[in-house]
Amino acid sequence: MTAPGVPNARRFPRVTILTPSYNGARYIREAVESVRRQKYPDLEHIVFDAGSTDRTLEILRNYPTLCVVSECDEGAHDAMNKGIRRASGEIIGFLNTDDIYPEGVVSAVEQAFAADPALDVAVGRTVVFEETNRGTRRVVVARDHARENGFWLPELTFGAPGLNGRFFHRRVFERIGDFTNDYYISADRHFLMRVAMSGLKAKHIGRTSVLYRLHPGSATINAQGRQKEAMAREHVRMARELRSIAHDRVAREILAAWHTLESVKLVLTGFRALRTKQSLEELFGLCRRDPFWVLRIPRFVSLRNAVRRLDLGPKTAQGEALS
Repeated sequence: MTAPGVPNARRFPRVTILTPSYNGARYIREAVESVRRQKYPDLEHIVFDAGSTDRTLEILRNYPTLCVVSECDEGAHDAMNKGIRRASGEIIGFLNTDDIYPEGVVSAVEQAFAADPALDVAVGRTVVFEETNRGTRRVVVARDHARENGFWLPELTFGAPGLNGRFFHRRVFERIGDFTNDYYISADRHFLMRVAMSGLKAKHIGRTSVLYRLHPGSATINAQGRQKEAMAREHVRMARELRSIAHDRVAREILAAWHTLESVKLVLTGFRALRTKQSLEELFGLCRRDPFWVLRIPRFVSLRNAVRRLDLGPKTAQGEALS
């Protein structure tokens, strides 16, 4: 906030961090502390808890300046939509209960927005880490998200979108709308792809903006690959939906290749699980919807490999991200 009586003091815009929560007691204290350590002069943190039955709410009561809303929701993305409507900040970010902000990231984001009033999204690197048996932390993968300032469509389709490493001016939600509950797992990917196709202005801040924790309880970032089949089904529907409204020929080609990849995943998953009838139905459905899908295989292989080459080696982010 502008200091009273100091006309030339720089005004710091309010930043709101939104955290959807449900039974996150194991990690939520560290997530909240990582926001508190930002030391940003006008920072609002709202936790939308879906009625946790563990110690989450007890832990959150130790933070009197934290805004906690505890009520039923239809999942994390529904909670995030509620948060957007409640947020008073000009800049909005999202942090899960099991993830962490590096120190100083909020100030770096604010500087990017201050340097360019037309900026819609500030994007940083994302780091996935895991805790070892010895109590240390190890970087699993680091993703730069620098190509096309984090909105390269092949990365948003074939790669990991990294929503929580992005900070949005609130006008983005006024233009793009909410996260859709039509995609329970992948609504964040759907939202970012809509942003990319809308041509909004983004900038990479040149540093790590969030640390994702790899652990068995994570809905999407876990070594066991839980929900892979459900996610593939969402991606197939999403590819068809967005391809039908894409105005750019290249975007339509990318989405067609992605649709082929995710459809093939479903066919192979069924065969591996000995669900032969279901797999054949999936295959026949793919042939009916896209008779030329086989011709798209080289394209999706090429795009997927190009995205994988963007991953940074663990040592690239080790010193900056983990202490």
